[in-house]
Amino acid sequence: MGRHADGLFSALMGPRRRGACARTGKAGSDTARRVEAHLFDAHVFACAIAVSAEDALHENLALGPCLGLDAEALETIIGRYFTPRALACLGVPVGHAPKDEEGAILHDFLHAQARPGDEAARWLAAIIACRALRPNHLWQDLGLRDRGELNRLLATHFPALAAGNTTNMKWKKYFYRRLCEQEGFVLCTAPSCAACDDFDYCFGEETGESRLARTRRSVAHAVA
Repeated sequence: MGRHADGLFSALMGPRRRGACARTGKAGSDTARRVEAHLFDAHVFACAIAVSAEDALHENLALGPCLGLDAEALETIIGRYFTPRALACLGVPVGHAPKDEEGAILHDFLHAQARPGDEAARWLAAIIACRALRPNHLWQDLGLRDRGELNRLLATHFPALAAGNTTNMKWKKYFYRRLCEQEGFVLCTAPSCAACDDFDYCFGEETGESRLARTRRSVAHAVA
């Protein structure tokens, strides 16, 4: 299982990185920024697809329930960000995206917060809503390197939502707090966050090892 996520990520990003380096070497600053933004989005999608495919293999599921996207959306993403051969590297059937109530509520909330006209944000809303139901830090279950990459993703594609997290609350907690406020519910009974015994649970450090780094380490140990 461990070898699959790292191999899939490399299969997705390898050709994309080489092409981007060739283009930016001859490009002006505006074009270089667009290429960099496109490459970062490709990185995000590759990370999410890789760890979701690994979860699907481990849990004997199709990719859709682990990623939050159906085959049509995934094919569009592959066509925009990667090479056509990438679909053959998945190693799992795509299947259908989940329709559970909690994920749908979070998806609708994120979709409403997306930057207008941003198609990537529409896909990311579905992915984030699905992966947020997993037990680790959100950045880990998206396969990202650290929380900083998640901050960048949200600031780029969900700018108003990201700007509202002025206290650096953990993103899952922040999403659900906003959802509760939107529905008129009170999230907790503490008079203020400073007086709450669970302060670190909502605001503590989001440290840890990225899932792709963990995969590479486990593969290296297996080979040694």
